[in-house]
Amino acid sequence: MSKTKTGNLRSASTESEAPKRQVPPRPTSAARRRVATKPHRHNHLLLGAGTGAAVAVVGIVVGLSVANMSGSAGTSSGPAAYLPVGTQAPDATFTTVAGATEPLGALRGKLTLLWLVTTWCSSCQAGTQAMAKDIGALAADGVRVVELENYHDLGQSGPTVSAFGEALAGNAFHDPDWTFGEASASLTHTYNPKAYLDIYYLINANGRITYVNSSPASTMPQLLAAAKALA
Repeated sequence: MSKTKTGNLRSASTESEAPKRQVPPRPTSAARRRVATKPHRHNHLLLGAGTGAAVAVVGIVVGLSVANMSGSAGTSSGPAAYLPVGTQAPDATFTTVAGATEPLGALRGKLTLLWLVTTWCSSCQAGTQAMAKDIGALAADGVRVVELENYHDLGQSGPTVSAFGEALAGNAFHDPDWTFGEASASLTHTYNPKAYLDIYYLINANGRITYVNSSPASTMPQLLAAAKALA
């Protein structure tokens, strides 16, 4: 995603007390429409030389109030922005950097952090560096991290997810508790219907969503606390 205070979805009536989800701005509507038609082009320049810049150039993030756990993450004027805490994680497929296609259902039985990113997003780059520092702490609490590029990088050019991971995660890129890959169109649509640049879900061993947030470089303390509560 006992629950940490940031792991509980809250209603609009408690917005003044609710913790804020940190979610970067979305691409324009035109950029999102190109996802379905634009070839998957990548800028193959490695990020290694720009790793420091990835931390310094942090993308603008906007806080979203978190909806009540028993309610919807959406509004009456549109679809849900993300899947709410307490719901069963829907099944979908992704492809690992090794080329294997796997269903999310195969991850059942272990705590999983499902994280959707865009490889050209500076907060995603900073978040991957932060994840590399804390992957051991998450693994100690039984959490496996699955970091997936949003389908076709939301229609924009960026490094391949393999180049992205190798440059920013360093040696942790090969950690057995951290899987990199690409989300299918259905997975991206299901877990990121509003096309946020990054969003993550903490899913328990029974496949239920327990915590939702984004930008791990800013929210790692909350994520670690949410994981510790499930360990």
